[in-house]
Amino acid sequence: MKYKRLFFILTAVTSFLRLIVVGRIGLGDDEAHYFTYSRFLDLSFYDHPPAIGYIIKISTMIFGNNEFAVRLPAVIFFIGISLLVFHLARKLFDERVAFWSVALLNVTPVFSFLGAVLTVPDAPLAFFWMSFIYLFWRTVQGNNASMWYALGALLGLGLLSKYNAILLVPSAAMFLLFSPRHRRWLLEKEPYFAMGVAFLLFIPVIIWNLENGWASFGFQLRHGFGGGAPVFSALLLGRSLGAQAGYISPLLFILHALVLALLGIRAFSGRDEKALFLFSFSFPTLFLFNAVASFNEILPHWPATGYLTLTIAVAKYCLDSWRDGRWFFKGFTVAAWTLAIFLSLLIPVQALFKVVPVGKFLPAQERAKIEDGITREEKVDITNEIYGWPVVGKKIADYIAAAPEPKPFIFTHRHYIASQLSFYVSGHPRIYCLSERVDAYDFWQRNLCGLDGRDALFVTDNRFFTDPKNIYPFKSWRETETLDVYRKGKKVRVFFLTPASKFDLASLDAAYRADAAGEKVSLEEGLRQFDRNLFMFINRDRHLPALDIIMEVVTFIGYGIPLIIAAAIIFRFTRRKYFWKELMWFTIILAAGGILVQLIKHLVGRARPPTIFGSTVHLLGQKLYFSSFPSGHAQASFSAATYLASRNKRYAWAYFLSAAAIGFSRIYVGVHFPIDVAAGAVIGIAFALFMLRFVKIKN
Repeated sequence: MKYKRLFFILTAVTSFLRLIVVGRIGLGDDEAHYFTYSRFLDLSFYDHPPAIGYIIKISTMIFGNNEFAVRLPAVIFFIGISLLVFHLARKLFDERVAFWSVALLNVTPVFSFLGAVLTVPDAPLAFFWMSFIYLFWRTVQGNNASMWYALGALLGLGLLSKYNAILLVPSAAMFLLFSPRHRRWLLEKEPYFAMGVAFLLFIPVIIWNLENGWASFGFQLRHGFGGGAPVFSALLLGRSLGAQAGYISPLLFILHALVLALLGIRAFSGRDEKALFLFSFSFPTLFLFNAVASFNEILPHWPATGYLTLTIAVAKYCLDSWRDGRWFFKGFTVAAWTLAIFLSLLIPVQALFKVVPVGKFLPAQERAKIEDGITREEKVDITNEIYGWPVVGKKIADYIAAAPEPKPFIFTHRHYIASQLSFYVSGHPRIYCLSERVDAYDFWQRNLCGLDGRDALFVTDNRFFTDPKNIYPFKSWRETETLDVYRKGKKVRVFFLTPASKFDLASLDAAYRADAAGEKVSLEEGLRQFDRNLFMFINRDRHLPALDIIMEVVTFIGYGIPLIIAAAIIFRFTRRKYFWKELMWFTIILAAGGILVQLIKHLVGRARPPTIFGSTVHLLGQKLYFSSFPSGHAQASFSAATYLASRNKRYAWAYFLSAAAIGFSRIYVGVHFPIDVAAGAVIGIAFALFMLRFVKIKN
């Protein structure tokens, strides 16, 4: 009870301190951007899934449009994360380890400030990430199959927060695969149904991407993995590890790396199940992001979720070092925790009071250099970037209020500036971002016709200064007004406001319109485009001569008679007592399902790929032109797999893998679209499950 009380005291005190701080620090650029999400609520967004926008919307509806309301969700999520870490560590070890694990979270900069104060997608991601891990441990330890559906829901909510949540799948699979006691779950249906639940929750994001040309997925893949072939760079990897060390705290980072290695040794050499569990939910995430960092620049907080469970192991290691009296490790852990506490306190204190003259660490000549109108001494202090927005916001609000009707529109060329102005200009008017880069604003301002002929005010700052007169077509420009922002008597940033008259939309360069985002299409058209593009990718772009022969054989197996013969052989060796009954029901299910599919084919009447694409289709075998939807082969093979799996769960993976290969072959040989195959698979599984309710044969 001692450590439980300490945990609640620690959580209450740190949460109270954060609630005092959150409303007194200006929003960061990213936070302002996610606030803008809440003004354009949609099924998803260009650069992230939708959860963060809805979370901020709910909070600001209750508490108003202010910094406290925007940041309150981060504080609440961190309280939840602390509770989850405490209970998980207690179940794995004891309350002493649980308390110190939460204490370690509170002194690690990436969690104590960035994760607990700033409302960014990583905040809900970390909460659902830890919720999944905690429930996963309870599920596998308690052998509670029904809990898998809750795990699927948590995975889906994590995916709605940030795409990184998909890494929970390989992490869970890794633990199950290497844990002899829990490996059986890989052969059960519940984990796969759980992924189905996650997919259903994730459908809004898929719909948004279908309607917007897969823009979000494409952006994240380019952003995360780069646009070219991977080329190893020791410099990039070193910079990434150095940045992560700064976010974790340098000495703590070394401890985390050491403990990760020890976990791996204990997990695979010592057969330690708890070590395997913690390693499985740390290593895949950390390995993936650092592998990517070796050829593409990543942000240091991307792998942060990999450190969450590792924190428990580090706390346990620190306590064991103290108990065993290893003086060197005692000294190192004291130094690591002390430095981490100092860095965690330094960030908010510097943001509030500017106590450390960061620029003094530069050489004297460097400090005096002017960059973008600001001395290097002030530019190196990144906390200066959150200052000045209320000042420029008031200036713009006064300008709008004094202007005649129709009111001028406010625009800029960087989405960071547009988002900050959306929050800080009184009344929160619509701010436009006319940029040559594709960003979220391109999807919010597809129709700019209402701006034609209007006056405007262009706003930028010293970080992104540009001369708008060379880019934007207006009838006339007035003189640029400079607005200096001071902090403790020193100029820390400069804003530039340039009024203009009579916007000529027709003369605006196409690169600065929303054209690059493409037209939003209907869900039906989006599905059709996706279906056709995926078909051509599989059938034409990835065709190999050696694979042609294999796919022709596989697709032949998908016909009804070969499936019945294969089933007869399986039943002969595995179900001898019920051989004829099994074979009869198997044949009836295949035949009845086939009749149902033929009825749907004639009702839908969808043309096959050769009818639409002609000779560009890489067609193998029989030439078919009509009745494409759904695929009869997919229906038959998945019905067969479902029936066989119900009779012999041990080989369920082999049956469904074979059915998937048959379905893939129908696309490869050029006779079906992917959606035809997917529909056939769903019908096959559903119909077989329905018929199995009437099959009274003992297993």
